[in-house]
Amino acid sequence: MPGSPMKPAKKPDNKKAPPPQKDAGKAKPASTNQLPILIGVIVAIAFIAFSPGLTGNFLSWDDYNYISENPLIRSFSWENIMHVFNYKTIVVGNYHPLTVLSYMVEYQLAGLKPFLYHFDNLLLHLFNIVLFSRLMWMLTRKNYATIIATALFAVHPMRVESVVWAAERKDVLYTFFFLLALISYVYFLLQERKNNQYYLLSIAFFILSVLSKGQAVVLPLTLFLVDYWYDKKLTWRTVLNKVPYFIISLASGILAIIAQHTSLTEQRLVAHSFLDRIAISGFNITAYLYKLVFPFNLSSFYKYPAPDDMLLIYAGCVAAILIIGFSAFFFRKNKPVVFGSLFFLFTISIVTQILPVGNAIIADRYTYIPYIGLFFIIGVLLDQVITGKTSNARYYLAIPILLFVIFSIKTYAQSRIWHDNASLWENALRQDPDNGVACTNLGKHYADMEDYQTSIAMLEKAVQNKAAYADLFQAYFNLGSTCAKVGKNQEALKSFTMAHSLKPAMVEAVFGRGLAYTSLTRYDSAIIDFTMIISRLNPVHIQSYYSRGVAWNKMNMPDSAIADYTSALRISPNYADAYVNRGNIYFARNQYDAALTDYSTALKIAPEGGKVWLNRSFVYFKMLRYKEALDDALKAQSLQINVSSGYLSDLRNLVKQ
Repeated sequence: MPGSPMKPAKKPDNKKAPPPQKDAGKAKPASTNQLPILIGVIVAIAFIAFSPGLTGNFLSWDDYNYISENPLIRSFSWENIMHVFNYKTIVVGNYHPLTVLSYMVEYQLAGLKPFLYHFDNLLLHLFNIVLFSRLMWMLTRKNYATIIATALFAVHPMRVESVVWAAERKDVLYTFFFLLALISYVYFLLQERKNNQYYLLSIAFFILSVLSKGQAVVLPLTLFLVDYWYDKKLTWRTVLNKVPYFIISLASGILAIIAQHTSLTEQRLVAHSFLDRIAISGFNITAYLYKLVFPFNLSSFYKYPAPDDMLLIYAGCVAAILIIGFSAFFFRKNKPVVFGSLFFLFTISIVTQILPVGNAIIADRYTYIPYIGLFFIIGVLLDQVITGKTSNARYYLAIPILLFVIFSIKTYAQSRIWHDNASLWENALRQDPDNGVACTNLGKHYADMEDYQTSIAMLEKAVQNKAAYADLFQAYFNLGSTCAKVGKNQEALKSFTMAHSLKPAMVEAVFGRGLAYTSLTRYDSAIIDFTMIISRLNPVHIQSYYSRGVAWNKMNMPDSAIADYTSALRISPNYADAYVNRGNIYFARNQYDAALTDYSTALKIAPEGGKVWLNRSFVYFKMLRYKEALDDALKAQSLQINVSSGYLSDLRNLVKQ
């Protein structure tokens, strides 16, 4: 502009422009190529963390019922397999034929050596880690989210019960098929119009899952969550493709209710009102959330409170309502939080004890799948922070790494606790000194170790704990059995009577009382108990026929005794003791041919019975068959039976003559 002062021209700056500054706080995304390597490292560390379980023993906590004392797993015949899959075949209050079949296969390979059973549990958990990592990647396509969630799933201490307890095969097995069903459904959803084979695969895996454990019935609800995650609208088509899943769930649910509808469930329904059970359900959610972040002071058994001691339960329920309400209000538009929270609530709902399942108020094993939803939230949110633009974002990596280290160490220690009955139940008592179930099982353990004094002390403590009412019958039965072993028959009689009053259908309690009556020479009362079992509780209970036969014989009623021994042999033709006792009666009646037949049959079944050899020697002597009598007497002597030297001398002289 004319008249305006001109500004001096700016000299060109010949310096090079500084390079762009890197965001020092932003973490670089993990390479997708590194993901399999990192998952492999997690799997290896998980193997080490759970490895103490590989040397564990079978536990009285259901391992005996499922494995060591389960006749169903002994035969690998087609007929037995079909019997296992029969809907009426209930094992420990559950219908899970695929789990029983897995034990059957292991028994053929390893008998009753615990290692293979524990190894297979751990192997299934390692497979589940890989499957879960695949599901996380498919849902998120985020490396950090996948790694963090997988690491938590792999070594969280709440996994220990499901992995190292042989009887919890059903957890790791049903989860294996559950994850395969979910993964197949995701594939189907992503390729819906191209290929339906994944849909059929998903249904097939779901069937295998519910045949492994009834808790799998909630899978159809999680499929709706997958639809929500992929922004699939709720249409007739999306609803109809869930119908086969719901049909399977309904059938499995009915079987589960029938199987679990025991006297135990009925006791819970009577002891706690519907409002109480609602409060227990809310308390459970709070307890499981607490143990997610603080998985310490873990126990194999968390007892129900007494019906008049529910304050903590109601407080926990209020806390659950507040947590759910807060999350619903503030995170209702946060898709990962909605997805993960509902996944947790859907899958945990079936075991929150509105309808009592089992005899514990909560259980670590119930979280094996439900925690997937919470691990999902943690993984996705931490991924967002770590890969965000915050200056110190990379430092947030320390959080999951530190948790992974702490949880791995705790899991290793917790796995050692599950090594044997003593360590398992002593730990439960450390967490809760009034735990009646722990006292009951420890009492049984000490009885097995022949430490009867400690056993009785533990069992007496158990029966004093009325809060453990659901298992009180077992404590009384164990106390009666231990007292009987040390000759305290009057105390045994009282304990068996209490067990029977608490559980009238308990055959073992009635039978134990019958034996106590026999030891106290109250044979008429013993006969009443044995008759009760035969006529009302178990018509093929061979021990009751045999024991009633003993009582009849003590009352000088040999014909009735022979009839009962014969009935026992009709049920079990290889019952050697029944042959011996019947042979004794025949011998006393001078029916030597019948006695000889019974003794000879007994010796074919149990040739180590020295007294039977001597009894048969006496029969031969009465039949003037001295050579056979001498041979049997010498055989009895070789089996450490005291044979009169005069009798042997007489036999030798008779043989010479």
